[in-house]
Amino acid sequence: MSNVQSAMGTGVNEMDMLDMGELFGEEQAQEPVKAGPGMSMFRDVPLTVTLEVASTEVTLGELSDAEAGDVLPLDKAVGEPLDVKVNGVLFAKAEVVMVNGKYGLKFVSTRREQKTDA
Repeated sequence: MSNVQSAMGTGVNEMDMLDMGELFGEEQAQEPVKAGPGMSMFRDVPLTVTLEVASTEVTLGELSDAEAGDVLPLDKAVGEPLDVKVNGVLFAKAEVVMVNGKYGLKFVSTRREQKTDA
């Protein structure tokens, strides 16, 4: 949680969170990069972005015995970056931040970066 608290106190504003080029470590071009003729038609395709905190496997019996107040341990350590999935496919790792009183995501790595590091 210390990452969340430190990000909340840094005064992150909405414009900082929306500059995706900086988040992904891309150099900003002098002129805007234009999408190729074949890609422009996909710009308005809606995508579902999901933040996966963690997961675990339980049996149907264990889950059906769960009651209010029970705790289910998960498989991710506290402070570890969370999985960002786009339409169910892993896209990036991120930390949760606050943006104008709402939750936001600060990308710490993307799938593209993970592939080049491998």
